Amino acid sequence: MTKTGWLINDCLTCIPNTKTFWHFLLDSFPSIEDKTGGYTAFASLPEVIERQLDDKKPDFLIRNATFFRPIRTQVPTISLLQDPYEEGTGIFRQQIEVCNSSSHVVFNSDYTKKRYQKFINKPSSVIPIGTDSKLFAPKAQRKNKNTVIYVGSSNETFKGFSMIRALIEKTNYNFILVMKDGFNLNHPRVRVYNSITQEQIVSLMSEADVLVCTSKHETLHLAGIEAMFCDVPVVASDVGIYSTLKKQKNWGKVVDNYDVECYCRTIDDVIKSDFLSPRDLMFENGLSLESCYESWKNLIKDLKEQK
Repeated sequence: MTKTGWLINDCLTCIPNTKTFWHFLLDSFPSIEDKTGGYTAFASLPEVIERQLDDKKPDFLIRNATFFRPIRTQVPTISLLQDPYEEGTGIFRQQIEVCNSSSHVVFNSDYTKKRYQKFINKPSSVIPIGTDSKLFAPKAQRKNKNTVIYVGSSNETFKGFSMIRALIEKTNYNFILVMKDGFNLNHPRVRVYNSITQEQIVSLMSEADVLVCTSKHETLHLAGIEAMFCDVPVVASDVGIYSTLKKQKNWGKVVDNYDVECYCRTIDDVIKSDFLSPRDLMFENGLSLESCYESWKNLIKDLKEQK
C-alpha cells in the first residue's frame, strides 16, 4: 500500500512561473498532497493543519523546519532544515523545537548539519537538493575562453558581491554576471543578465572557463553545482557544498584566504589546470535529481520505524 503524505509550507514558490524543491517532491511522489492552499501565512499555518488533521490523517508529514512552530500531532513528521540562523535567536530556538518534535530531520548539506547536530536529538539525514543533470550538461568542449561567470545577486552580507567588483577591476578576464535583483553594470568586459531561464543559464555557462562563488554564507550553493554538472569548474569560498568538496579533486578549488589576490591566483590556477570531470564528481556526491529521489523514497519507506 502506498503511503500518503502532506506537504506543509506557506507556499510552493514566491517567484511566479518557477519551480522549487517542493514542486519536485509533489511531482516525484503523487501520493503527497500539497497543503499550502496556494498560500497560507506561517502565523496561522499550524492551526490550519491541525484542524485538518482532526478530520483526516495521512501516513506522514513533510514540513519546512523554519518559520512556524511544531504541529501538534502523532503523525510521523519529516522536517527539512535548509535555512541556518544564528544560535540563540528566537527563530533558531524554534527550529530546534520543531526538529526535536519530529520523527526525522533532513538537512540540505553537511554545512547545515554541522551547525545544528549538537542541538538535535532525533534521527537525521543529509539529502542535498538535486540538480537536473539532463538540463545542466556540457554544451561545448572546454577550452580557454578568458571568461568568468557569476550567478547570484549584488547582496554584500551573504554573497560578498564587492569581491566580484574587485575581481573585475583586478583582472583582464571577461565576466558574465547572471543576476536576480535587477543589478546592472556598464563595463567593456562585463555582460549582465537578469532573471533569465535555466536554459539560458546553461548556455552562458558553456561560454565560461570557471564559475566564481564569493559568498560569505551558503548552505549548498546550487549555482556552483549546476556549473559543475556542465563540466565548468568552480573557485569558491569555504561555504556550503565546498566545505565537503575541498577534500576531493577534479572540481575546482576553495580559496585559501578571502581576499582578492587569493581569488585571482586561484582563478588563474583553475583555468590553467586540466580537470577530469567536475560532472562525474557531482554524480558521485549524490547531487543529481535521481539521487535525491532515491534518498527521499527510502526515507519515506522506512519512516514508520522512526516514530
